[in-house]
Amino acid sequence: MNSGYAIVPGAPRTNKRDVLGLADRNLPVPPQGHEARYLKYYERNPLGPPSLFLARETRSQQFVGLAAAFPTRLRVFGELVPAVIGGDFAVDDGHRGFGPAIALQRAVLSALGENGVRCMYGNPNVFSEPVLDRVGWVDLGRLSRFVKVLKSRVIVDRYARSRRLARLAAALSTVGVDPILSVLSRERLHRPKHSFRVEQPDKFDERFSDICESMWRQHAITCDRNPDFLNWKYEKVGPRGGSGVFTVFSLVGMEDRILGYIVYRVRNGIRHIVDIVVQPSRTIVDALLSEFILDARRRSIFSISALRPC
Repeated sequence: MNSGYAIVPGAPRTNKRDVLGLADRNLPVPPQGHEARYLKYYERNPLGPPSLFLARETRSQQFVGLAAAFPTRLRVFGELVPAVIGGDFAVDDGHRGFGPAIALQRAVLSALGENGVRCMYGNPNVFSEPVLDRVGWVDLGRLSRFVKVLKSRVIVDRYARSRRLARLAAALSTVGVDPILSVLSRERLHRPKHSFRVEQPDKFDERFSDICESMWRQHAITCDRNPDFLNWKYEKVGPRGGSGVFTVFSLVGMEDRILGYIVYRVRNGIRHIVDIVVQPSRTIVDALLSEFILDARRRSIFSISALRPC
């Protein structure tokens, strides 16, 4: 490591201003803002605070970098495994290259071994990948974005080169293209029968326990879920009392049984799916997705977006 820096452990409450300053300078602004996100993930995480390390420049004594690992739990072949998600990795401009980046990641990894954590994973950007590769991360796969276009305007806005052309094309496509998209779309073929109904609950209640358990029974490796954890992760009310950014869309069957759910947020007229859990039945999968798409059309959503492994 460059001797011009010192790597020091951080504390969520003591170093709040330092972390927020680095986040403001280096990280994209989340939908709820940096401070609300900090309150949620650093101070109110039901699984505990993150492992946090800061890089201090020796000459100026200013903090110029950070790295954190947030606690989570995985189910690996049914076994509960303590794990962390790598995140909030940032180094100020002018201190990258041969600066403290690699030392920050090594400090995080060393602390995790001492705490009995058995797995660290994440979704790094292209700029941090070389650093993570140097400290031993393994590339397990890539994510691809899948998009369901509901209104042609989303295509027009992306490719039109002028505002005037975009307005004209949007007006024409609304009349001529959107009705065709709606008629030809296959979701109408999979409408749920009378045994299904749709709910958008204000919170995850105990009815969701069975579907959470079925998730790790279906898959060899998955995130451990339960209603309390999901209410924290996808809270309907923000940490300071404002509205949350997530909405829950669920399919309910006989005897009030939850058959599947989708969690999403809306930005710029696009529904972004962030979580989906469903019983292992093609009929239920088709019914859940069909109702979700039809509901999005009724609410004039432009498109639906989801990430999945390649």
